[in-house]
Amino acid sequence: MKTCIAVVLLLFGGICFAQNAPHAGRQTGEAYPESEAAAAWRALAAGYVRKALKDQRLDQDRSLNARVDAVMAAVGAAVAAIDPRYSNSTWKAILIEDFGYGAAAFPGETILVDASFVRKLQVNDDELALILSHEAAHLVAGHAAAKLSFMAEFLGKKKLPTARTALLEFLAKDDYAAAYRPTARLQEREADRIGAGIFFAAGYDGQVALRVFDKLALLEGGETERDPGWHDLATARKQAVSEALAELQRFHAGRQRTPQ
Repeated sequence: MKTCIAVVLLLFGGICFAQNAPHAGRQTGEAYPESEAAAAWRALAAGYVRKALKDQRLDQDRSLNARVDAVMAAVGAAVAAIDPRYSNSTWKAILIEDFGYGAAAFPGETILVDASFVRKLQVNDDELALILSHEAAHLVAGHAAAKLSFMAEFLGKKKLPTARTALLEFLAKDDYAAAYRPTARLQEREADRIGAGIFFAAGYDGQVALRVFDKLALLEGGETERDPGWHDLATARKQAVSEALAELQRFHAGRQRTPQ
C-alpha cells in the first residue's frame, strides 16, 4: 500500500494535501470559508435525496446497492490512504433513478449516482470504481468550493454574501454554467487525472474499467465534433486516463525492481 500511495502522490503532482481533517478550513483563497461552502453543497445533496425519497426514486435493488456500497468503500479507503484529510471519513454512494447526471459528488463524502445510467451502460465493478474515483477526485481537489468562488468574483461578493446565495445563483441560470465552462473543463481533466490515481490505489482492473469510455462514446453518438459539455469527448478522456494509469504502473513496477 505504501508503494501505491507514493505513486499516486507522484501523479497528483502540484496538489497539496493539508494535514488536517476534511472541512477544517484551509488557506486557499476561496471566497467563502470551506465549512460554509461545504454546508451549502451538503444541503443541496440532501435536497436531492429528499426529493428522490418523496418521488420514490431511491433505488431499491439490493444487489445493485450492495455492489455500489462495496466499490464505494474500496474507493473511499483509497482516498483515505492517499489524503490524510479523509482518514476518518465515511463515503456514501446513493442510487437515484433518473437523477439526471451520471454521478455527482458533494462535500460530506457523498456521491449521488444515477441508477438508470448504471443499468443502461451495464457498468461493472471496475468501471464503477473509475466513475466513483473521478467523483471523489472532485472533492479532493476542492472543485465544489471553486464554483462558488467563481460566482463571488463574477457577480461580486456584495451581491452574494454567503456560500448559499452563491450556489443558488449558480444554479439559477444556464449563463453562469456557460461562463464557467473553461474552468469546468480544466477541473474535469484534473478529476480524471486524480481519479486515475485513486482508482490505481483501490486496486481495480484498469483495462476493464477503461471500457466505460467506449460506452460513453456510444452515448455521444460517435460524433467527434460534438460538444459534450464540461467534459472532453470520451475518446480523449480514455486516452488521458489510460496514459495516467500506464504511468502509475510503470513507476510502481520500477519501485518493485529497486532494492529497498
